[in-house]
Amino acid sequence: MVYSYLIFPFIMKKLSDKTAVNSSQSFFPKVAVIMSAYQEESIIRHKLKSLKEQNYPKDQLTFWIASDGSMDKTNQIIKDECENLSNSHVFIFESRRGKPAVMNELVSRAKEFYDDIAFIIILTDANVIFKNDLVSFLVQPFIFPEISLVDSKIEPLYKVSKGIAIIEKFYLNRETLLKQSEGEWKGLSMGASGGCYAIRAIDYVPVPKGFLVDDFFISFNILLNGKKAILNTLAICFEEISSSISIEFKRRRRISAGNFQNLFYFIPFFTMKQLPLWFVFFSHKVIRWFGPLLLIFSLLSMFYFAFYQVIVLFGVLILTLFMVFVFVFNKLFENINILLPFLKRVQYFIVINAALLMGFFDYLNGIKNNVWEPTKRNQ
Repeated sequence: MVYSYLIFPFIMKKLSDKTAVNSSQSFFPKVAVIMSAYQEESIIRHKLKSLKEQNYPKDQLTFWIASDGSMDKTNQIIKDECENLSNSHVFIFESRRGKPAVMNELVSRAKEFYDDIAFIIILTDANVIFKNDLVSFLVQPFIFPEISLVDSKIEPLYKVSKGIAIIEKFYLNRETLLKQSEGEWKGLSMGASGGCYAIRAIDYVPVPKGFLVDDFFISFNILLNGKKAILNTLAICFEEISSSISIEFKRRRRISAGNFQNLFYFIPFFTMKQLPLWFVFFSHKVIRWFGPLLLIFSLLSMFYFAFYQVIVLFGVLILTLFMVFVFVFNKLFENINILLPFLKRVQYFIVINAALLMGFFDYLNGIKNNVWEPTKRNQ
């Protein structure tokens, strides 16, 4: 785990080539923005406003927006706002089908509309707000034919400096830097940010029914086919993050189940001919997904050796007391407005790994459906 969280990012940073995909040429391909929304009345108007303000040629840009069985004011807001949104295609679905199924249909409709596959698809979530030049910067790297996926840089925002908001922002920023380095090395940026990324329409693989983590499925298929994926730090969008550890636990648990779903789907495709791809995949993702099991085995081994070495017994006791200290005292300090970043990071690490472990068991028990409630961001 030390290797995955510390050594591997250092290796990628040293290997990355920061001049690999720079281009000063103007490039304005046809673009279809695909978005599925569910119960997003609090943010959807702001999102649609950010789409309207894009400084991209209007005749090259279309919007494909669907409400996936929303029962709040989302439907009406979409209808009202899209009356003045040029080239928009709106679909109000009465029953909820889940984001992957909706995306598959919208992409299919966009391909029929363009009557070809020589265009760029931008897949985005309703709660991710575009900077006004995002589309321009997101599609610019596609001037290079070997690039098939471009990830955006999501700037995490939080309204209050409490809970895990600051630590979550720290983690997301580190992930952005790592994926940027992976892309600069060999075009192997691992796992697109589901909130906003772009791919060539020809490379879109429909997400199978029941899949939880669609963004990883789509992006890894691109890498598996020998195409390149990068992260463009100039393509900026914004997403509010949660400050609630319990809400983040539920979200990570669901993602964890989807991660293992993807892992066992793609493992049969392993080949030594694509060793760099699998090297990055295992170093960045797989080790972390199995991190909770590694920690459990380490703890069990410490208990075993504690029977033979008193010093190990003291180590186990100190570790146990420290974990209790982290959760109890961190809450006490937060209640009196004292922020201790180290304790926050340790607590975050423990909780996230607990969510990974529960997600693993959810996968083993079988995934019943891929429909979930959207994460509550505003606390």
